[in-house]
Amino acid sequence: MDVVYVKYDAFVAACHRAVRMGEHYPADDPVVKAMPDAFTADPRYGLQWTGAPPPEMAEAPAEEPVEQATAGPGEKRNARRAGGA
Repeated sequence: MDVVYVKYDAFVAACHRAVRMGEHYPADDPVVKAMPDAFTADPRYGLQWTGAPPPEMAEAPAEEPVEQATAGPGEKRNARRAGGA
Protein backbone atom coordinates (compact mmCIF):
# COMPACT_ATOMS: atom_id res chain seq x y z
CA MET A 1 0.00 0.00 0.00
CA ASP A 2 1.32 3.45 -0.93
CA VAL A 3 1.16 5.97 1.91
CA VAL A 4 1.15 9.78 1.73
CA TYR A 5 1.67 12.37 4.46
CA VAL A 6 -0.16 15.63 5.11
CA LYS A 7 2.12 18.64 4.37
CA TYR A 8 0.12 21.25 6.31
CA ASP A 9 -3.03 21.55 8.42
CA ALA A 10 -6.06 21.84 6.16
CA PHE A 11 -9.79 21.32 5.94
CA VAL A 12 -10.86 19.15 3.00
CA ALA A 13 -14.31 20.57 2.34
CA ALA A 14 -15.28 17.88 -0.17
CA CYS A 15 -14.90 15.24 2.56
CA HIS A 16 -15.89 17.42 5.53
CA ARG A 17 -12.64 16.45 7.24
CA ALA A 18 -9.73 18.26 8.87
CA VAL A 19 -6.26 16.85 8.24
CA ARG A 20 -3.19 17.67 10.31
CA MET A 21 0.44 17.95 9.25
CA GLY A 22 2.20 14.60 9.60
CA GLU A 23 -0.88 12.37 9.50
CA HIS A 24 -0.64 9.60 6.95
CA TYR A 25 -3.27 8.19 4.62
CA PRO A 26 -3.42 5.57 1.89
CA ALA A 27 -2.54 7.25 -1.41
CA ASP A 28 -5.90 6.25 -2.91
CA ASP A 29 -7.99 7.58 0.02
CA PRO A 30 -10.87 9.90 -0.98
CA VAL A 31 -9.49 12.75 1.17
CA VAL A 32 -6.16 12.53 -0.73
CA LYS A 33 -7.94 12.54 -4.08
CA ALA A 34 -10.03 15.55 -3.04
CA MET A 35 -7.00 17.70 -2.11
CA PRO A 36 -3.82 16.15 -3.56
CA ASP A 37 -1.68 19.28 -3.10
CA ALA A 38 -1.92 18.87 0.71
CA PHE A 39 -0.20 15.46 0.59
CA THR A 40 3.25 14.14 -0.27
CA ALA A 41 5.03 10.79 -0.36
CA ASP A 42 7.98 12.40 1.47
CA PRO A 43 8.06 10.65 4.88
CA ARG A 44 9.76 13.60 6.58
CA TYR A 45 6.31 15.16 7.00
CA GLY A 46 5.31 12.27 9.25
CA LEU A 47 8.61 12.03 11.11
CA GLN A 48 8.77 12.67 14.83
CA TRP A 49 11.88 12.62 17.01
CA THR A 50 13.23 13.50 20.42
CA GLY A 51 16.46 15.37 20.96
CA ALA A 52 18.38 16.96 18.10
CA PRO A 53 16.74 16.63 14.68
CA PRO A 54 18.26 14.10 12.30
CA PRO A 55 20.52 15.56 9.57
CA GLU A 56 17.75 15.16 6.98
CA MET A 57 15.57 17.57 8.97
CA ALA A 58 18.24 20.20 9.64
CA GLU A 59 17.74 23.56 8.01
CA ALA A 60 19.76 24.36 4.92
CA PRO A 61 22.93 26.36 5.61
CA ALA A 62 22.57 30.11 5.24
CA GLU A 63 23.52 31.45 1.85
CA GLU A 64 25.65 34.50 1.21
CA PRO A 65 23.90 37.62 2.52
CA VAL A 66 21.92 39.54 -0.06
CA GLU A 67 23.09 43.09 -0.67
CA GLN A 68 20.59 45.73 0.41
CA ALA A 69 19.29 47.52 -2.70
CA THR A 70 18.29 50.78 -1.05
CA ALA A 71 19.97 52.98 1.52
CA GLY A 72 18.88 52.60 5.10
CA PRO A 73 17.65 55.58 7.16
CA GLY A 74 20.46 58.15 7.37
CA GLU A 75 22.74 56.10 5.10
CA LYS A 76 24.29 57.72 2.01
CA ARG A 77 25.29 55.73 -1.03
CA ASN A 78 28.07 56.53 -3.51
CA ALA A 79 25.98 56.19 -6.65
CA ARG A 80 26.01 58.27 -9.80
CA ARG A 81 23.01 59.02 -11.93
CA ALA A 82 23.28 58.10 -15.59
CA GLY A 83 23.27 60.96 -18.11
CA GLY A 84 24.52 63.54 -15.63
CA ALA A 85 26.42 66.62 -16.85
